[in-house]
Amino acid sequence: MTLGISGFGALASVALYRPYFLGLAALSLGYSYLLTYRKRIREIRSGGGRYRPNRQEVALWATTVLVVLLALFPYYNPVTLP
Repeated sequence: MTLGISGFGALASVALYRPYFLGLAALSLGYSYLLTYRKRIREIRSGGGRYRPNRQEVALWATTVLVVLLALFPYYNPVTLP
């Protein structure tokens, strides 16, 4: 149990930087979407083929869902309610 308590203490010291980490995650995801969909947007504008998501797009969407869930964690966890 001491490992859990010390880990919680270490995370509490990082909580001050949470807005910066969330901003960095949002910027990183935005840049990833830009790189992922830039080629797709060019194809759509030129009248390209059918849309089928590839592995990279699926991984990007899964990562986005995970980041959103972790960003909202303090609001749905009863122990850390603000």
